[in-house]
Amino acid sequence: MVRFWNKFVLSMLSLTLVFNIFSISVGAVSREDLDSAEKIICIVHRGDWHSFPENSAEAVKAGCEYGFVSVDVKLTKDGKAVLLADDTTDRMVVDADGKTVSGNVADKTYAELTALYLRAENGSEDKAKTDCRVSGLDSALSFVSEDSLLILNTNCENFEKVYAEVKALGATEKVVFRFLSDSNSDIIKTTSVYDDITVFGNYQGNIIFLATSAVKKSFENGMNVVELGSKNGNGVLYDEFLMDRFNEQGRAMASMVNGRSGKRPDSERGWDDLIRLGYSVIETDYPEQFNEYLEQIEDEEKQLNYYVDLYKSTDLQPYTTDSEKAFSTALDEAKNLLSGKGSLSEMQNARHALQLAYDNLTLGEKKAVTLKFEFTAGRLIAVVLCGGAIIAAQVFFFRKRDKNKKAN
Repeated sequence: MVRFWNKFVLSMLSLTLVFNIFSISVGAVSREDLDSAEKIICIVHRGDWHSFPENSAEAVKAGCEYGFVSVDVKLTKDGKAVLLADDTTDRMVVDADGKTVSGNVADKTYAELTALYLRAENGSEDKAKTDCRVSGLDSALSFVSEDSLLILNTNCENFEKVYAEVKALGATEKVVFRFLSDSNSDIIKTTSVYDDITVFGNYQGNIIFLATSAVKKSFENGMNVVELGSKNGNGVLYDEFLMDRFNEQGRAMASMVNGRSGKRPDSERGWDDLIRLGYSVIETDYPEQFNEYLEQIEDEEKQLNYYVDLYKSTDLQPYTTDSEKAFSTALDEAKNLLSGKGSLSEMQNARHALQLAYDNLTLGEKKAVTLKFEFTAGRLIAVVLCGGAIIAAQVFFFRKRDKNKKAN
């Protein structure tokens, strides 16, 4: 009867939980979120290019809804920053008549480029001309608020000029510098003298001691987010040994574009796997779907919290040893998961395991506990040494007693 009422109350509370779950904003971010590991961060790759041309000011504005937006920065002939991914203009840029504009970005002035138009989405010849123009860095920064950040993909060669422009705009708090093609040591060397910027560490490869060294040196130089990339899906970047370096501090970042996440798909399956492995900063081409995935994690976390609170005071005395042990194990695993970050599948599996273990609690007597002692070489040596010590002590006291008797 007691179990019946427990399940009845559980059902009612579950319904209440479902009706009261509200959507938490997982898009809004701050610079402080980079230092804590309390939330999973979404980086929108080149802005919302499904709605507007990649790297356009309009795409940045739409992408800021999700928090972090990564854009590609190139320098013009007159040394100003524009948002274009390629060294050439052929893929994305057209004139007023929609004709392809060819040539190097570095051979055109800022005025020339910002007067030109962008192709839709991620460009190429089959994409139509839009009303969006090539954006300068200043235009994109105007859409970055206190709830978003702009990640500038640049290289060490261009960094000082890009930094100078950001500094002149008073926008160092709005940006994060990210270097995709240079070694981590070059990044540190280039940026170590600047104390007013945030920089991502970077390691691309599959050699464990180089990866751990890059993570260590990144942390030592104030880079709390380290991007890790490899096309080997089962390589060292996805091993527990490397992920343990992030347990005490910092975040591991993965980009889902260009196959650098072990060729995992830019979808729920790929995101879930990376988060399960310990990654908490994810760059994606599908921010809307990723945001929905994060909301599902929020909902599952609430439900798991609910069941942990409901079950943690369960009196286990009436139940058999095996069922009690299975339940206690499931409860402990759920608590451990809730103490950190978890993927959607981990949350779901933990909740199912906990509910199943509770339902499988079986009334009955406890097993008689039989203590077994297994002899090993170490234990045998310890027994011999202890025995020898006892015998030596006995001999010592007997001799002392005999000596005292003779003295008397």
